[in-house]
Amino acid sequence: MDGGADVPQVASFMPIVAQEARKLAYGNRFTADDLAQEGIVAAISALESYDPERGSVNGYIRACARNRMISYLRRNGRETPVDDSVIDAGIKGGGCAGPALEREEAIDRREALCALIARLSPFEAGVLDAYLRGGGISGAARITKCERKKVDNALQRIRNKARGLRV
Repeated sequence: MDGGADVPQVASFMPIVAQEARKLAYGNRFTADDLAQEGIVAAISALESYDPERGSVNGYIRACARNRMISYLRRNGRETPVDDSVIDAGIKGGGCAGPALEREEAIDRREALCALIARLSPFEAGVLDAYLRGGGISGAARITKCERKKVDNALQRIRNKARGLRV
């Protein structure tokens, strides 16, 4: 793609990137700004590697931006939240309409995470922690010294428990 064509496309993905940054920043405006910058870099890179036959560009940009933001949080020793696919299934959230609402959403997400952790067995809690630290199923399997399938099964149970949450 030539440089002139990229600018409007990247600008059109700013709302997606900003939304993901706010989710991961837990109400911290400065962290959200840092994450948004990381997300924009990921969006630019993602546009160069996007293959229309593999899915929607919005989903691809969101995933690439989110992954880079989580990597940034891990690299900088900041708290990394539970992946939205685990919690969002059980918690319905609205859009952000300002700092007060963002703070409420951050509190709701923390409460949901605490409620989820309280429902987990010690093994499941360990798998979830390893999954977040290890960056995926393979990393969690390596950290817990368990077979990949056992870790995947535990993550499925965790997701099912998250779906049952009502916060």
